[in-house]
Parts: sequence; C-alpha cells; structure tokens
Amino acid sequence: MMVATMLLGMLSRDDMSPMARFTYDVVDALVHSREIPKPTTKTSAHGVFVTIESAGIILGCRGSVDASQSSLEEEIIKAARSASLFDPRYKRVVIGDRKFAVTLTIVDRLEPMQSVLRLSPADGIVLTSGQGTGVVLPYEGRDPDTRLKWAYQKASTPFGSAVTLQRLIASRYRYPEK
Repeated sequence: MMVATMLLGMLSRDDMSPMARFTYDVVDALVHSREIPKPTTKTSAHGVFVTIESAGIILGCRGSVDASQSSLEEEIIKAARSASLFDPRYKRVVIGDRKFAVTLTIVDRLEPMQSVLRLSPADGIVLTSGQGTGVVLPYEGRDPDTRLKWAYQKASTPFGSAVTLQRLIASRYRYPEK
C-alpha cells in the first residue's frame, strides 16, 4: 500500500474514492451525451483501465498499462471514452435508466515473471509477443492457467509461443461500491 500511495502522488486509498466517482461521472456523461466533467485536481499520470458493467455484465473495458496523458484525470477521461464508445468487443454502451458501476484500475507497476503458478487473483498479467500484447486485469478470472490462456488470446498469439510475461500490480476502485 505504501508503494501505491507514493506512486499516486501521495494520495491515500480514501483519497481515491473521489477519483472513482469522477470516473463514474465521466462515463455517465458520455453514455448520456452530456458534457464531460472537468477535473478539479491534477494527479500524476499512470496507466489506467476503466471497466463498465451493469447487472454483472461487462459493457466495456479499455485502457493502457502506460500513461499517455499529462494527468491521471486525463487518463481516466481517455479510457472512459474508449470503454464507453469504442470497445471493439462490445456495442457502444447504452445505459438508459439502468444502474451501472465502474471499476477504475490504476497501474502501480509491472514486474517481470517467469511463471503464472504463484499469481494471485489480485495480480494481473501483461503478455508481450511479436504479434501483440495481452492484458488480463487483476481479478479477471481466478485460475492462473486460464488467465494465461486469455492473455495469449488477447495478444493474438498461439498458446505456448515464446513471450515475455509481467505481473501487473494495480489498485482498483469501484463506484458505486457493492
């Protein structure tokens, strides 16, 4: 927790609750064709993923392990826009009057790993090959072998091919909380 706090510009876990609410507000504005809220803070940039779901069904999830914007807030807006409007695996998110939730995953760091055998559900996987990159977020599945197969699929790489594996250490925040 100490490392995550330092990496996120000295914000504590409680300080991130407003960031999860901000993510929800951005998605809500996007899916209802309203103006996106302006950030009131500017936190150091990190890679982020925004996952949108309703009634336990994922409607969109997009992001990046690397930051490309000048702040965390701008990263959130970029990922929320992509998850809401441009996730090629799903249709454009339409919420209407349904309740929905967002999960904000903030990348703390990547660590090299040789095997997924000791991978905990709280750890993600980043698999890199000549064909592409496959990211499996923390808590996306429980079984390490299944998660590894998913990473190969996401990277469009034949299972068992030579790859580079990294453990994705991240902080996750959900709004509204269950």
